[in-house]
Parts: sequence; C-alpha cells; structure tokens
Amino acid sequence: MRARANLRVLFAVVSVVLLAGVARAENGSLNGTVTDESGAAIFAANVSVTSQRDTSARLGRITDASGRFEIDGLAAGPYEVRISAVGYQTYVQRDVEISGGAPTRLRLVLAAETMTMETLVVTASRRQEKVLDAPASVQVVSGDAVKERPTLTVADHLQGTPGVDIQRAGINQGTLVVRGFNNIFSGATLTLVDNRIARVPALRYNALNLIPTTNEDIERIEIVSGPGSALYGPNTANGVMHILTRSPLGSEGTQLSLGAGDRNLFLGSGRHAGSWEHKVGWKIAGQAYTARDFQYVDPVEQAALLQFQTANPGVATKIAARDHDAKKIGLEGRVDYLTSDNSKLVINGGFNQADAIELTGLGAVQAKGFQNYYGQARFTYKNWFLQTYMNASDAGDTYNLRTGLDFVDQSRFFAVQGQHQATIGDKHDFIYGADGLFTRPDTKGTINGRNEDKDGIDEIGGYLQYQTDLSRQVELTLAGRVDKHNKLEDPVFSPRAAVVFGPSDRQKFRVTYNRAFSTPTTTNLFLDLVTAQDLGGFSAATMGAFAGYDLRAAGVPEGGFVFQRDSSGGVGGLYMQMPAALRYLNGMAQGSDFLPAEATQSWNAVVQILAANGSDISGLPAPTSAVVGTVLRTLNPTTQQFDLIEASQVQDVQQMKPTITNTFEVGYKGILADRLSASVDVYHSKIEDFVGPLRVETPNVFYDPATLGAYLSTPAFGLSPAQIQGLTAAIASIPVGTVTPQGNEDPADLILTYRNFGNVDLTGFDLGFQLQINSAWSATASYSYVNHDVFENLDGIGDIALNAPQNKGGVGVRYHDPQVGLNTGVRVTMIEGFPVNSGVFVGDVQSYATVDLDGEYTFPQMTGTSLSVSVQNVLDHHHREFVGTPELGRIAIFRLNQRF
Repeated sequence: MRARANLRVLFAVVSVVLLAGVARAENGSLNGTVTDESGAAIFAANVSVTSQRDTSARLGRITDASGRFEIDGLAAGPYEVRISAVGYQTYVQRDVEISGGAPTRLRLVLAAETMTMETLVVTASRRQEKVLDAPASVQVVSGDAVKERPTLTVADHLQGTPGVDIQRAGINQGTLVVRGFNNIFSGATLTLVDNRIARVPALRYNALNLIPTTNEDIERIEIVSGPGSALYGPNTANGVMHILTRSPLGSEGTQLSLGAGDRNLFLGSGRHAGSWEHKVGWKIAGQAYTARDFQYVDPVEQAALLQFQTANPGVATKIAARDHDAKKIGLEGRVDYLTSDNSKLVINGGFNQADAIELTGLGAVQAKGFQNYYGQARFTYKNWFLQTYMNASDAGDTYNLRTGLDFVDQSRFFAVQGQHQATIGDKHDFIYGADGLFTRPDTKGTINGRNEDKDGIDEIGGYLQYQTDLSRQVELTLAGRVDKHNKLEDPVFSPRAAVVFGPSDRQKFRVTYNRAFSTPTTTNLFLDLVTAQDLGGFSAATMGAFAGYDLRAAGVPEGGFVFQRDSSGGVGGLYMQMPAALRYLNGMAQGSDFLPAEATQSWNAVVQILAANGSDISGLPAPTSAVVGTVLRTLNPTTQQFDLIEASQVQDVQQMKPTITNTFEVGYKGILADRLSASVDVYHSKIEDFVGPLRVETPNVFYDPATLGAYLSTPAFGLSPAQIQGLTAAIASIPVGTVTPQGNEDPADLILTYRNFGNVDLTGFDLGFQLQINSAWSATASYSYVNHDVFENLDGIGDIALNAPQNKGGVGVRYHDPQVGLNTGVRVTMIEGFPVNSGVFVGDVQSYATVDLDGEYTFPQMTGTSLSVSVQNVLDHHHREFVGTPELGRIAIFRLNQRF
C-alpha cells in the first residue's frame, strides 16, 4: 500500500515536470497594457485569449509590474480577450483580430469593482475596496487558486496565509483561527459564506467539513485579521473568513470533476449554471466523497469501555465505537433575479450530511449522518441591502465516544440584517445598519439537560461607520456598534478607528484601534451533561441503590457558582457534600446538607469500605480533625487522576461576561521594486475576561496522608510498618466528599465548567511576501509570531493556552504558464510545537514541517479538460497537529475536470 502511494506521488511529480516542456506554436501575437481608471498600471492581472473559431485554443499571461503583457503563438482569426484582477471588474472584449503580420496592440482600462450589496461583508470596511486601501489586514485567495487545487475542506486553501492557524484532526476535520486562541470546537473566527454566518447553529462551531460549498463554485476567499465587532457584531475578536461564491449570471456552463486518492478516497463534484435573457440566473452545485480516516485510540475511551464491560458484562455499548469511514455529501442551489437596473434578488439554500469523528471539549463524538442545511434570501436596491436566513442542524445518530450517550442537536439560527450606504458631498461616506441574531438550541436534553427550556439567545445590534479623505494621501475611518444580549446584563459598545496613509498608490501604511467582544456560547451558559459516572469506586454494582460521584459538565448559571465559607467550615472554612453511597455507609440519613470539609467525618464509611476489601480496622477509634488533617484534590479529566490543590485555589465562579479584546495595530502593504509585494502587521491585544476551557471547579476531600500515617503509627494500635503504609495509601485514596457551591442541585457531583479569567496581553506580528520573478515564476513567504503560547497560573487558578504556536511560517514556489496550460507549485510549512489546554485535551504538540505539492494541467487538444493534483505532506512525515488527534500522513488526490 505504501509502495503504491509512493508511485502515485512520483507519477504526479514526473508528470508535472514533463508537461512543462510542451512546445509552443508561433503565428500572430497580442500585446498591450492594463491600467486602472487613473492610468496606474495593474500588476498581476490575468489576461486570457480564446479563439472564437476553436474554443480549445486558449492562451494567457499575467501582467508585469508595468501592466504590460505579450502573448505569442496565436493563429490568425478573431479572439475573445478577458482580463481579471482582484478589486476590478472583469473586462471582456470580443472580435479582436489577430494576423500573422504585425502584432495586435491593446490598451485596456479596468474599472474598480462597483460597490454592490453582494459583497458588503467581504472586507474590513463591509464594502468592496482594494486590498491596499482596506483599514485592516486582508488576505485574498482567488477562485482560480481554489479551483486548481483538489481539497476536502476550505482550510487547505489557506495553508501558509499570514496569521492563520490551521490544525487538522483527520482527513477532513480540523480548526481554523486567526492569530491564535484556538480551541476544540472553535468558533473564534467569524466564518461567512455569501454574507451568511456558516457555523453550526447553537454550538458556534466552525465545522469546515460541514460547509456544502464546492471548489468549483468559489469565487474567492478573504481573510480579515484582527477584531471586527464594530461592523460584524459579536464573536469576531480574532477576525473574519468570508467565502464568496460565483453568481450564475456571468458564469454559465457545466463543470464536472471525478477524483481518487490515498486512504481509499473517492470524490466527485459538479456545478451547472444557466440564465435567461441576462436577467434570471440559476445554478446548482454538489459534491460527495468517501475516505478512510487516520486512526487514533483514545486511552480514556478504552478505560471507560473496560469499566462498562466489567460492570455490565454482555451489554452492548457505543463507548469507544469509532467508525473511521469519513463520508460527505453536499448540495447547494441559487437563483439570481435582476428585478431592475438598480435591484437584485438572490435566493439560495444548501444541505450537507457527513460522517466523521469530531473533537469537543468533553471528548470525541462520532458524527453519524450529521446534517446542516440553510435557506437565505438577499435583496439589494441601489445602496440598500436586506437579508434574512436560517441555519439548521440535525445530529442524526451522533454519540459521545467516552460515554456512549446520544448527542442530539436539532438547533436553529435565524438572522435578519439590513444596511445602507450614503455619501454626502465628495468626501463623506456613511455605512449604517442593524442585525438581529436569534439562536434556538434544541438538544432534547442530551447537551443542555435541565436548561432545555431556557436556552434561547437573542442578540440585537446596530452600527455606524464613517469614512473620509483627510487629504489625497490620508483616509480616516471611524465606526461604532452597540449590541445587546438577552442573557447578559449590559449592552456592549465596540468602537473602531483607523488611519490609512498612502504616499503612493502602491504603498499604504495603517494605524488602527479596534474593540471587539465575544459573548458566552450556549454551552458556556446552558451545558448540563453527565460526562462520567460512578467515580471514586462507589458504583451501583458494588453499593446497591447508592451510586458514587458523577462528573457533570455545566454551564455557569445566573449568579454563578458561590462556595460557602465561614469559621465553622472545614479546611479553608469550606463545606462539602457527601454522595449517597458514603452517607449510607456512614450511617447518615440521606440528604443534601452541607458538612464542614473535614475528612474525619467519613470514618465509619471508610471502615466499611476497607472491610469490603479485606482489611478490618473496626477496632481503631475514630480520629478527630485535630489529629488527622484534610487535603483537597481536583480531578484531572485528561489523566483521570486527582491533583493536590490549596484551599485558597477554590474560588467562586462569577456569572459569565463577554470577553473584550482591545487591539492596537500598525500595518503596511505595498509593492516594492515593481515585483515584490509585502504585508507587515504588528499588533498588541489586551483581552479582558477571557473564557477558559472546561475545568473541574469542585475539589474532592481526602484524608491527609502525613497526619493519617502518624495516627495509624500509634503504638497502641499494634500495626506493622507494612500495614501502616498500606492502610495509609488505601484510606488517603478515597474521595470522601465534594466541595460544592451553594444551591447545587446535584449533591456531591464534580462540576466541570467555564469561568472568565482576568486580563491577558498578547503581542505579535505577521509577515507576508510575494515575489513575481517573471511572467511564469513566483515565490511566496510568510511568518507569524506571538509572544506567548501559554499564560501560566492566570489569576492563581490555572493555565490558559493559545493552543497555537508562537512561531510558524512557510515558503512556496509556483510556476504558471497559461499558454502551456500548466499551473503547479510546492510549499513548505513549518510549525513550532505548542502546549494544548482545551477541555479534556491537555498536552503538547511537537514541532513539525510539511511539504505540499499541487498542480493543474489543461489539455490543449481537449476542450475544457484538465487534470489537477494535490499532495499534502509529500514526504509522509507522521505528526499530530492537536492533542487527542491521530498521526497524519500523506494524502494524495488526483482529479479529472471537465468544463462544458
């Protein structure tokens, strides 16, 4: 199997190299210049010419730094000339005559792309503008680059983008965030598809493999780094990723693709678009694939399986029942209707179903038939934009792999949005609008438990942005937004200020300030789920009707979790509750009353537990708390061990608050020496009330081994040193109570929950470079740095990890010759190791580097036929990109494409 995979990779590399030597025919020629409306040359515009007599005769070039291009080898006859460039309207000119004599020369002028409501949320200003002019760091991946690379998720197209962290968890799973603070089940970066928030509705999870959009349908992908709440509202503190798809108007035709690859991968996709009288357009696009995922054995799942099988012999369970067959099917449709010269109606919808293993803060889940679907309607009239949409999910037969319990999610998300742009005079531009976001979780009690009927979230916000030219070289942007969340006490204000200084059209400097916020998720507020049962050895099988400790994941209720403390309490003035099993063995009446946190109160129960295990200490007198002390230990869900803590570390959990991010940034974008484009962004963020990962906040009460050993060494007891050592270890390992908060509905349960931490300061920079060596060869490089990858012992409570590297970077080389029909490239990505603390997944990721290859060849004598290849991790370097994920190896994908 490995030999065949190596042969496939070798075949791909050799094919790409050999195809570069295809001979060219020379007849007539076409040359010219491409400029914008001001006369400035447009660098790296795509110029393509197609014979009107034979559509398979298609050649192309990229303009140089002076906007010039030259195309040789054109047979005489009429041609269609098409020019496209990011930020400009595509220009098409037909009936351009080419002769075998003197070259044909054109002077082509591209108009800036008209500001339409279709692209209001594409860039940092919520309007169409050149990347150079944007008052934020913006990166663009073109539709051509997406089309040429066969991938299973959109994240693969963004590998190497400055500031973007991508951690893959399998063949098609993973997370994508901007500038760190990654997490399991991450939603830190706002993900949009055609202005629609594309997260899983109630879970606020960017499941990129659940987005139905196909590669063929993507027009471009834009990444805006840094806070964006002033325009986009809540949960945009890290940035925005926006996937824009192609309108059927202007992209008519049919495209089909079939492919195969490593790990039994088979995939197919297609797109068809049509129109009527250039007023009504329609399209349908879909994809499907199956593959064998990389495998991972979770030791916690295996321990839970063994415990279940021991207690329930012969009983079937879904614990640790991993299915490594990854499947996906996605379908989208859209209709565009030009109701007039100034108005447009767009209606679209989509469906996606997937089988995969996904990580959550409570462990991995096996997604079986997990469905996402949506409906969306957009209407534009002049400078007005209105839209509404609904996202919905159905988890199908999904279940938790650590508990075997069903995972139900039939949630809905509704949005209503409106925006208007107004211009006063020649210099004053205003954009203002309002959003209503309504989340309606429905987990049938499997996630939100007893909170199922009170977990609806309403978020209402409004914003205003003002832009003006202070001079010919300086532009000022001011913006502000106010949002109200129905589960938070106060509204949140998000201001923004930016100054862009352009000493020339190709050099832009930027100074910005942004204040953004992230609201608590539905799980932060309403989670209510037992994730482990019968901890401490007190199972129903051994104790009859009385069970032991449960580990309960819980959202933070209104008022938070408050621990009782006073002078009458036990260690640290704290109070505890005992599970029913211990109360029964201790001869106490059943109840949920609070007791001083003193281990010696459980002596009678300890005597009976030891007797059941063959040790008789009934003749020993019960010690007092003055003789035998108490220690507190907190369960570590990752290791399943109890870690010693101080009583002072037991702190109240306050009611959840929004996380506020204040970011100051200095940036530069420009074209240097006519061939080198560069971007530099330096930022400092101050994050207040950061929400940490799930952690156990309720410690258990244990006997202090030191004072217990001294007590058992009393000469009158007549115990040998071996007996003293054995009894001390046995008794000190028994959790005899739980320090629980007041009003707790689950006596003695261990509470796994969230909390807001204090202030975090983060400084970093992102660098990006692209060198156009000549018309065919280009090179890229990127590097990103942050000054922390973990904040240790924050607020004296625990560690907060970015779950992303301090240092990462990459270099790439690309060859693109439209005349030959070849486009290929190779990229090296380097990731520094980093610590992970995300829910139950805690550990370290080791440093790794990967080499990726991709290419596309268009067959010259076969109209619309091309072969594309993508090889991720060419050298098959096995590595993990996150804790709790499998080791990843090489994935090679070959895809045959046909355009009609």
